[in-house]
Amino acid sequence: GLAYGVIVISDVLRSWREASTWWSLAHVFMDLVIGTVMFTVTVVLAVTSVALLITFPLALPFVWLLFVTARVMSAVERSRVDALLGERLTDAVPPLVARTPWRRLVERVKSLDRWREIAYHVLALPKGIVTTVGASIAWCGSAALVLLPLYVSDLPGGTAKFWLFEVGSGPAAYAATVVGLCGLVVAPWVTRALARLDVIVARWLLTPRRRDQLGEQVGRLETRRAAAV
Repeated sequence: GLAYGVIVISDVLRSWREASTWWSLAHVFMDLVIGTVMFTVTVVLAVTSVALLITFPLALPFVWLLFVTARVMSAVERSRVDALLGERLTDAVPPLVARTPWRRLVERVKSLDRWREIAYHVLALPKGIVTTVGASIAWCGSAALVLLPLYVSDLPGGTAKFWLFEVGSGPAAYAATVVGLCGLVVAPWVTRALARLDVIVARWLLTPRRRDQLGEQVGRLETRRAAAV
């Protein structure tokens, strides 16, 4: 029984010893800042492009810039996911084949995969709020509860206010410390789950769709069969 308990505790604390936990934490803490930049740039360019459509020629540079910046930010995001989370994401957007600038712009506008990239950058801010705030609560909130007995008497009124109840010095503060310790045990798993959410969203919008991959595989097989015949 004692050996089993040690094994269980070791498994629970295993995430503290793994480097992937800390890389995931760095990733989710960056989400809010990067998401704010991506969201702001994308929305500003998109709104400007729509507003200038009434004077169509003036809108063209902003439409072009919208798609170009989306491509750059998508490449940066795929690199970040690869470097920090170890997930290699395949680029979903094929190279442009048109010759003239106008046809290349039309090709960009007609590309669903490029619109999926833009959608990713719009979602980057709300996703960053969820991941960064969630990780902050898991780590900083738990640490604040652990240290609560040391500073609770210096708070206004000598209590820590938690919505529907207050915690003062004494047994209640030490109970909060126990809760904080449990939170620190769970925090690495919360961090990994939030990082996994990042990967899921990135795979959904920044990588080829499954039916496109299947269609490409079928095309390769038909080409090989035709060559064999």
